[in-house]
Amino acid sequence: MDSKTKEILQKFSAQKVDLSSIKQIKDAISNLKNQENDADKVLTKFESKMREANDAYDLVLKERNAIYTWVMREAPARISDFDKAAKELGISSDSVSEIKELKKLVLQGKEIIKLLDEYKRPTV
Repeated sequence: MDSKTKEILQKFSAQKVDLSSIKQIKDAISNLKNQENDADKVLTKFESKMREANDAYDLVLKERNAIYTWVMREAPARISDFDKAAKELGISSDSVSEIKELKKLVLQGKEIIKLLDEYKRPTV
């Protein structure tokens, strides 16, 4: 093989390497673009789920506050008013089944509040 042919073959071989390198670079670009698109989809879904979790937490908090109002304010006030009226009539309010049930529900409500207070707003 003459020197001119060797030179042409070397250039052709170098061009093949360059073309192969470019193909590898293009593959890497394509892979990264696909991964970025996948990551964007996953992040969008995650953000949506976080909004849903926050909305659900708001509902839990709203219910917790409603229970708190009844357990800590409304029910005790009604029990107290009933106790005063019963005392004036000379009867024990503890003998009234509804008062017993309300007191039991107040205790259960306090336990529910403790349980709900363990939950915290989801954060990222």
